[in-house]
Amino acid sequence: MLATLLLLMNLTCIMAQNEMKIEYKLRILEPHTHYVDVEMKIDKVEGDSIELVMPVWTPGSYLIREFPKNVDSFAAEASGKSLNQKKVAKHTWKIETNGESSLKVNYRVYCYELTVRTSFVDAGKAYLNGTSIFMYPKGQLKTPVTVQIEGHADWGQLICSLKSNGNKWSLKAPNYDVLVDSPILLGNPDVFEFTASGVPHRVAFDGRGNYDKEQIKKDFIKITEVETELFGENPCDDFTYIILNTENSYGGLEHLNSTSLIFPRWSYKAPDKYLKFVSLAAHEYFHLWNVKRIRPVELGPFDYTQENHTENLWVAEGFTSYYDEYLLRRADLIDESKYLQLLAEVFNYNDNTPGTRVQPLAEASFDAWIKYYRRNENSNNCCQSYYTGGAGIAAIFDLVIRHNSDGEKSLDDVLRYLYYEIYKKEDRGYTDAEVKEAFEASLGEQTDWFFEKYIYGCERPDFEKYLGYFGLNLVDQNADIFRPSLGVKTKETNGRMMISEVRAGGSAYEAGLNVGDEIVAVDNYRVMKSLEKTVSASKPGQMVNYLINRDGEIMTFEVMMKASTNKRYKLEKDANATDKIKRLYEQWMGAKF
Repeated sequence: MLATLLLLMNLTCIMAQNEMKIEYKLRILEPHTHYVDVEMKIDKVEGDSIELVMPVWTPGSYLIREFPKNVDSFAAEASGKSLNQKKVAKHTWKIETNGESSLKVNYRVYCYELTVRTSFVDAGKAYLNGTSIFMYPKGQLKTPVTVQIEGHADWGQLICSLKSNGNKWSLKAPNYDVLVDSPILLGNPDVFEFTASGVPHRVAFDGRGNYDKEQIKKDFIKITEVETELFGENPCDDFTYIILNTENSYGGLEHLNSTSLIFPRWSYKAPDKYLKFVSLAAHEYFHLWNVKRIRPVELGPFDYTQENHTENLWVAEGFTSYYDEYLLRRADLIDESKYLQLLAEVFNYNDNTPGTRVQPLAEASFDAWIKYYRRNENSNNCCQSYYTGGAGIAAIFDLVIRHNSDGEKSLDDVLRYLYYEIYKKEDRGYTDAEVKEAFEASLGEQTDWFFEKYIYGCERPDFEKYLGYFGLNLVDQNADIFRPSLGVKTKETNGRMMISEVRAGGSAYEAGLNVGDEIVAVDNYRVMKSLEKTVSASKPGQMVNYLINRDGEIMTFEVMMKASTNKRYKLEKDANATDKIKRLYEQWMGAKF
């Protein structure tokens, strides 16, 4: 036994000695040029050649973004001499080592796209997403790395969830996956800290804005506590928020121990817009569990060179979209009335988007790479969002589980099952079959029919039935309003009324009007700024003449005006609800029926 132990120790020692060593040095000395200069030192290289790879996408954002397009001035050397190198694929450079075991590689990355998915450098800051900055030696994703940063002299802070490697300008990561899952902010951000659920949190705001730090701190503490309580533990030793204030941008991206948010700088004071910010923060924080730990098996370990398809984004993103608002209610950050309004909007989306009857949720997940992130004028007619569509399914699953178990279980139990039984015990992602098993364990019945109809099919869920379990009626406020509708979206361009979207089955669709058509006149009256007033003067079934400019050709279309089919739902309590229904509602909503 002792001999075996000594052998294992010797093998471990030998492996550590032979392990490749990777060090990066980033220089951003002229940020007005928007370039990051990367020096990469690689020791203990074996063989006659080595290949370096630059990712083409970033986890959490399912689109091939072609990061290598921003790389230039690639060069390699060893012992002070240049090495031959050649680009052998759009994302791969092959270096002939000439038998050298220690190499130095230099390249530049142009960074001028300010989103949470990309990298951006200007005189005021550098925001770096790892997949768009760091190359890796092929086959070395598990190798530990260090990063040294030399930033502009005016920049006083480095914000990143990675651990320091001796000083604040040096970082270390146990492997490449963790490195690129830890965005870096350099500059002079406004930083504050708090502790919630025993975890230290750091919040860094870059750029001016009318945010209230004390209010945000209170709300972020509540978000942390309610989400940690749901899962029973917080997986982080510490957590970092990076918040980029801009004029109009909005979005977020989850990371292993941090998140990046981008938000309009002057929108924090308006209540509805601030609610959107808090909901965004709750969404990305919830991803600590659902996506970064609970994940489809296809999403990690990652292949950074191509699409990583999964049919389960309706769980990863859709369920998170349900909880980001529902947990605000559980944290008492919004009242009962507001939450019911937000939930009704989910059902509005389902019934007002033709694509929900064309594209199943599983397919919407799989095709995110080519459809969701590459929307066009026809997307609403043929596609649905796995975010909002998945949120609707999550709400229904939650209600059905609560109903079937008489309030003993909920959708919380499904997520806890996936977290503890799959991630914690086996440290891997879940399979399609295991998603069903998790639902069935909480629901107490088989779910083949549910998945067949609503996940792999396009059948409309019986929202009215499931909401009725909790004493809620889904009321269409447009039911008795007969409004004519052309079935288009328009935008004004240089004083011209242009069609930007045509709804499948609508009046314009049936008559042959196209996206890109200019509406010149309706029944011989010139259309100026408001198409709505012109349309509202018509009656359903009326024939109306539309004068159209199509690429310079003047055409007349006779359009039969149809009534609008758009729903405008609200949720109303059933006056005849039983005591059991009221009890279930109060347990779910945290408010009196």
